[in-house]
Amino acid sequence: MTRAESDWGTWTADRPLELSHLSSGFAMTPVLYSARANSATAIPPGELVRFGRRGITNGQVCFETRHEETDLRWRYDLAESASTHIHWHCDAHGEWGLRYWVNLCFSAPAGIGFRFDRATGVLRSDNETGPQLSVRTAKLPLMATFHDDLAALLDEYGDKGYFYLGSRGTSGAFAVLRFNLEEAPAMSCHISLSMAESTIAGSGQPNDQSVLPNTVAPLASEVAALSENRQGSSGGTSARSDESGPSTEHDTSAAQHALEAMHDVLAWNHVHDPINARSYTVLTRFWNQQKFGGFGIWMNDVMYHALMWSRFDAAKARSNIDAVFAWQTDEGNFPCLVTGNDAWLDRSQPPIVSYVIWCCHRNSQDKELLQWAFPRLLANHDWWWRRRSLHDTGLVAYGTSLDVGDGLYKGTKLAAKDESSMDNMAVHDPAEFDASTGLIQAADVGLNSLLALDGEILAQMARLLELDDEALRLEQQGEAHRKRIAEWLWDDSRGVFANRMMDGRFVQALAPTSFFPMAAGIATEAQVDSLIRNYLKPEEKFGGQFVLPSATRDDPAYQDNVYWRGRIWAPLNYWVYEGLRRYGREIEASTLASKSLNLFKQGWEQRQCGENYHAETGAIADQSDTDTFYTWGAMLPALHVKEVFDDTPWQGMSLSPFQAEGEFGPITTAWGVLSIVNEGSHWTIRAKDAELMSGTVCSRLSHVLLTESSFHAELDASGIDETLRFTGRTIIAARLGQSDLMVNSDTVTLSAGHDGGQLVLRFDTGR
Repeated sequence: MTRAESDWGTWTADRPLELSHLSSGFAMTPVLYSARANSATAIPPGELVRFGRRGITNGQVCFETRHEETDLRWRYDLAESASTHIHWHCDAHGEWGLRYWVNLCFSAPAGIGFRFDRATGVLRSDNETGPQLSVRTAKLPLMATFHDDLAALLDEYGDKGYFYLGSRGTSGAFAVLRFNLEEAPAMSCHISLSMAESTIAGSGQPNDQSVLPNTVAPLASEVAALSENRQGSSGGTSARSDESGPSTEHDTSAAQHALEAMHDVLAWNHVHDPINARSYTVLTRFWNQQKFGGFGIWMNDVMYHALMWSRFDAAKARSNIDAVFAWQTDEGNFPCLVTGNDAWLDRSQPPIVSYVIWCCHRNSQDKELLQWAFPRLLANHDWWWRRRSLHDTGLVAYGTSLDVGDGLYKGTKLAAKDESSMDNMAVHDPAEFDASTGLIQAADVGLNSLLALDGEILAQMARLLELDDEALRLEQQGEAHRKRIAEWLWDDSRGVFANRMMDGRFVQALAPTSFFPMAAGIATEAQVDSLIRNYLKPEEKFGGQFVLPSATRDDPAYQDNVYWRGRIWAPLNYWVYEGLRRYGREIEASTLASKSLNLFKQGWEQRQCGENYHAETGAIADQSDTDTFYTWGAMLPALHVKEVFDDTPWQGMSLSPFQAEGEFGPITTAWGVLSIVNEGSHWTIRAKDAELMSGTVCSRLSHVLLTESSFHAELDASGIDETLRFTGRTIIAARLGQSDLMVNSDTVTLSAGHDGGQLVLRFDTGR
């Protein structure tokens, strides 16, 4: 199920457990109160909440709360746009349940209040037209209170405690249904939203009977079931497999674990920006309000979010794309950062946007996205050459435009380093800053490689959109750029790509950006061999148990362990993986994906997703310069997902269903939403509820193309007999390389010992 951007969801950035329905304006906020500590909380992001599973298809939201040593396990079932169910279950008491209160707080659009029926326990909005909210709980609330707003409730608890009855009532603007854990250690609540435009004539009651049947009996049954699972007051918040709580671990394969983890992180950090009236995925909920003033668009982060969302939800991917494109300057660049407090219009970030748009297009098959984005992407690409060209080197450098905007740090070397997104990385240290041009006086190998890739992808887009003149210009410009990178940024004495300063000296410090020319297809095979042999594998460089540190382990900056000086960052691993895949270095790519997943899983056991990681221990929170639930950290498990299914500008669609290990999916692809079942000796790919193809092939398929009349793929060599079956199709011819294959109706057999190559099947179309 793909949920609409206006449905019920955890949209409020600074209250991650608040449920709000964007199109109607209604919201439910849970508040916990401990009498022992006289402490009430609306549960902001932080130590009080442990983010649990977010169902990819079933709209389930699981989490745990721990306030004053009382542990609650929660589940929201967002069954459909108009209704939702709330469940909680107490796993451990920090005090007598009578003195610990769970409050469900309901707010409405301006001018709409609520009415509470004490006899039935039903809470309803009091509007006669428009959407109408109804709430039923399995047990009657101990009381309903009414306040001006959430702050007033919190103040009342702080000043008067839970015995105060002065706010008890039957109607008001801000309604609170109150329960304590003595009476309600487990509870279910049903919220229904009727879109009826009028009330029943003469009844004075909302006409919500069609959407709100009598739910008290089934809700009571749910509470009984929850209570049977209760562990007692000595229980903790350990992982469990039942459906009443977060269930942080369950029996899935590594690939499925990686896919679900990606979605969990994305979904928890996807919020609504009320300032700009749009939804998008924040870097982390911990930064959004205090640090960013309500919203924060850091260009590369939000584009990476779009890239990951494209595997699950095209609408959410597009919402992140729109959040970045909305701030493109008249100069043409996508700004480095725009927040509620500041705008860094004078600088951008590494040019990854064209790559992300291309991948989103491939997953959604939305050509309109390319048509809309291309002129904007081209303007950004040309901006780099116009504003960041480094003298007559034919290369570009990071910088800050002295005549644009008034963002913090503008005109300083710090601002120019910000443009790299890797602000304090050691590769920037020796390069001079030219205050007259705003440029760092060094050609950055990572930047130039990504800009070359940007031009390559733009040329492909232009060809697809039949803009041949633009395509030719980009191809010619790109060829010259790639040649210049190969000539000027390869340090033959060390056998590595490196930054180079204007006096010709190479920067001695290295970073994983030295591998980025591979992602752009610039390196020779001999250069790739040197990079892998001398830098990727040795533990004193970038190798080791946890990879890839942002400085070589033998560099003094590595010992700093501060931000980009030695710590591990998911985007660096991502681009190195792409480069290895582009050059067919399958073993090294798979090793990097496996090590990245293992690093991620170590933190994910505590439901942490690191902004960055300690390169020796894999720790996230070992120092203060990191965030523990940062969205782009999900790019680490994303690499393992790419091991099973990928789609890149250089290999097209690639499949390794034999890597799935059990069930995998759903995942959005150019063929629609797919799932894979691998039973060990045989795998099946399903599209929706129908089998698409199956087989025993245990080598990677790349450049995969399936049409009504044919199937094409590049196939790796194999030492065993393998089969491919296409359900509902009849194969009339099959060829692998120069050899014809044996065909039996819908199945083709590949004999043992084949050398791989181009696989082509022809189907009977009935014409």
